[in-house]
Amino acid sequence: MAALAYLLLPVTGLAAFLFGPDARTRFHGVQAILIGLIWPIALYGASIISASFTRVVFAAGAVVWVLAIGLAASGRDLRLPGVSPYLERISEQDPRRDVP
Repeated sequence: MAALAYLLLPVTGLAAFLFGPDARTRFHGVQAILIGLIWPIALYGASIISASFTRVVFAAGAVVWVLAIGLAASGRDLRLPGVSPYLERISEQDPRRDVP
């Protein structure tokens, strides 16, 4: 289920976060949302600089996306540097159970 979070960024990430049965699936959901927001913003910024840089940013994002899917499917976790502790804290709480 965790690998499916990356299928259609960030839509499936949101579904995995909201309906994920465990913290690992919710973690990948939140991370997929983050990747799905950062990648287009980075592409837009790169397009201001040059077409070549846009291709590099696209390729780097595609590599991260494919690695995230592959590692999650194999039971290992890709963790984005710097933000993983925050994402883990967010994913520990089940959004369905924490509503007052």
